[in-house]
Amino acid sequence: MFQGDDKIKTNQLFTLAIIVLTVIFVSGCVSPDSISDYMEEIQPYVEDIVTDNIHEETHPDTTVPTINGDLLTVHFIDVGQGDSILIQINDKNMLIDAGDNWSGDTVVSYLKDNDVEDLDFVIATHPHADHIGGMVDVIDNFNVMRFIDSGNPHTTRTYENILIAIDENDIPFSLAESGQTIDLDPSVTIEVLNPVEPTGNLNDDSIVLKLTYGEVSFLFTGDAEERAENRMIDEGYDIDSDILKVGHHGSRSSTIQEFLDSVSPEVCIIMVGTDNRYGHPHEEVIDRLNLFGCEIYRTDLDGNIIVKTDGRDYSVETQNSGLVIPMTAMTFALTAEA
Repeated sequence: MFQGDDKIKTNQLFTLAIIVLTVIFVSGCVSPDSISDYMEEIQPYVEDIVTDNIHEETHPDTTVPTINGDLLTVHFIDVGQGDSILIQINDKNMLIDAGDNWSGDTVVSYLKDNDVEDLDFVIATHPHADHIGGMVDVIDNFNVMRFIDSGNPHTTRTYENILIAIDENDIPFSLAESGQTIDLDPSVTIEVLNPVEPTGNLNDDSIVLKLTYGEVSFLFTGDAEERAENRMIDEGYDIDSDILKVGHHGSRSSTIQEFLDSVSPEVCIIMVGTDNRYGHPHEEVIDRLNLFGCEIYRTDLDGNIIVKTDGRDYSVETQNSGLVIPMTAMTFALTAEA
């Protein structure tokens, strides 16, 4: 539980420490090893603000909502070669990533079009620019109640600017670690499955979240690669999910067969830019997904992708094709039309 001025001061001290180290590193005064050593020295401050639950209060258990009850809406925003995901339920909003440096306006406009004023949580899965580039624009335009980071400092101006914006706006700052839960709303469960602790590999240290709403579940993987996928399997996490945000834009470095088998998704969503220079999604990943039998959606082909669920069934809507009716969601779509 995060309460009291002492916690906020601890957050700010930690944030300022990272900013100072980043500036010093960029100037060439210290080495990456020195930064790592110093991060270990100040780690007790991090432990003070990391708990088993990222929340302000404990919520009671709730029953599974009924058809046509409260809807959970998950927006996979088309930001080109990058990730940005908006989760909405009961006037609560969570943003996972914010696209690249030129995606800020797109993300801000999309959020405003969907009546977002406050963001209860903003998650930066990892500090690569195609995931955090639009974060400063988001911070400047919305009331952010808590910012959650992977805990892997990055020596770039983009990351430094985010830390400065967090500090200037007095936003509570937390580090994610597997085993935590995030209390967005009492009707949903959001579990942190990765990272265990920073390894230095920014992709494998991506924050991985499993969201469960009644009988429907989502897995958000950031850019987690094979090592992180194997670790989640070895740890025995329940990663079985209906909707999978495919890791690392469909790169061959992610979505290994064992991980795909364990997740067993019905819908696979790839967030990727048209004709990107990385060749994402890689052909072998598409082949693997097709052989597995999940329905594939891609932001480069489908535009914005919206999944709505009442906790029992779900529907998929795409910007370019409108309402799509997965066979697994037929009951929900027909009932919603009635």
